[in-house]
Amino acid sequence: MHSYFMRMKVDNSDFFYAMDLDDKGRLRNVFLADARSRAACKEFGDVVTFDTTYLVNRYDMPFAPFIGVNHHGQSILLGCGLISHEDTESFSWLFETWKTCMWGCAPKAIITDQCLGMKNAIQKVFPDTRHRLCIWHIMKKVPEKFGKYNAYEQISSCMRKAVWNSLTIKQFEDAWDGFIKKYQLHNNTWLQGLYLERKLWVPAYVNDCFWAGMSSTQRSEGMNAYFDGYIHSKTALKQFVEQYENALANKVESENEEDGKSWRSFIPLITKSGLERQFQSVYTNEKVREFHEEFVGRLECSCSKKNESVSEYEVKEWITYGEEEKRIQVPFIVDFNAETNEAHCNCRLFEYRGMVCRHQLTVWSQMGVERVPDKYVLRRWNKNVKRVHTKIRINYDNSSTSIEARRHDNMCNLFNEVVDLAEDSQEKYDKVMAWLLELKRELIESSIVCGSNVISDTPSNSFSIGDEVLPSKEITNILDPVTLRRKGRPPNKRKVDIVEKIGKKKIETKMKTLSKEKTKV
Repeated sequence: MHSYFMRMKVDNSDFFYAMDLDDKGRLRNVFLADARSRAACKEFGDVVTFDTTYLVNRYDMPFAPFIGVNHHGQSILLGCGLISHEDTESFSWLFETWKTCMWGCAPKAIITDQCLGMKNAIQKVFPDTRHRLCIWHIMKKVPEKFGKYNAYEQISSCMRKAVWNSLTIKQFEDAWDGFIKKYQLHNNTWLQGLYLERKLWVPAYVNDCFWAGMSSTQRSEGMNAYFDGYIHSKTALKQFVEQYENALANKVESENEEDGKSWRSFIPLITKSGLERQFQSVYTNEKVREFHEEFVGRLECSCSKKNESVSEYEVKEWITYGEEEKRIQVPFIVDFNAETNEAHCNCRLFEYRGMVCRHQLTVWSQMGVERVPDKYVLRRWNKNVKRVHTKIRINYDNSSTSIEARRHDNMCNLFNEVVDLAEDSQEKYDKVMAWLLELKRELIESSIVCGSNVISDTPSNSFSIGDEVLPSKEITNILDPVTLRRKGRPPNKRKVDIVEKIGKKKIETKMKTLSKEKTKV
């Protein structure tokens, strides 16, 4: 694995890796990030999810990816590690290494599960980073904690309403205190612990910060599942790093496809509104669809001025909820500044997801605003931005170490710089095109005379970068990590919750029944 890392580093100097060894020379922790992931972190590294619920190698070292969200709303890998222990020391090493890899820049916000080791490491390494606990992992424990209670359905409903329906801190405190008293849950240690950490997971406390629409580590788990078929619990370390890149190749292809769609096509306008046209012309297709959900959602809203002396509007939205599909009107408050056209809603969708909400749009429409201030059109979702990571050529196979591939990379990088310099002027464009056409003609004539064989004078035991030849380094004798089975860690792949297990069992039973019926027929 170390040899592989060195080859990748020679192939691309921006490839980053680090290996943590104990005093006996035995591997403890590993971190790696390719050039594309590092460049992408400059664009999308402000909010990351971090999770360790996946096994990928025979030493039982959890896979620890840093996941962000790109301009299409897709998950994007921003580096990953393999760690030997899930404790504060291991997480601190990994976070410090990730920060070093990303030029000393810490994320503005990070989402993790309730691991105490992660929490301590974040406070130590990322002291200024906003930390959020995965709400999905917390809420899925409700059946386990209260399933045996006679009033389980009522307790579950009240708790979920307190968490999800509270727009303000006061609303949450009142609702939480109410259901605790009603069902006499004062001595429940699990609820006591959740309440003490409420500022790390309750939406009313955390949604004042930008989270790119994320509230859980499910993106990390989704990225983990994406590696299924490439790596498994018996994968050797060297195989892991090779298969890891094969898996990522499809992610890159998916992003490129979405870029192409957003540049070549538009999501049709629903109306002739200037507001709609403003977002359609700038955002990626996926984000335009999200905008349309809010834009159409205005039909369920009515607006009235709450106070004549203050620019405060009450927007009532009809919301359908529950299995009985009850419809109720929920009031939201929007503060509107007529001089700047700025609008702030207490639902805080814009602050949390970076997307204007239907309540803001309702007020803007009523006030005749045809174009919102630039602060509401985020660069992050803009399809017209030239992002550095998309220009980095990546090779996820052995051919990337060939002389031809390195020459290709060097020329592509230089050509990209020339294109950036010449694209803003017709005169420069004509000059570059004329030179390239002439150069192409000369190269064609030269290849006909000389033939197509390429002779390399680079020694077989060395690597080259451009014209510089570097002798190969002696491989350090790094010992294998200790195989350690930790309590609660599944034997392979990711953790599977009880609900998923029950679902799979039902499917298997149904398939067996169908198979028997077919046999009888």
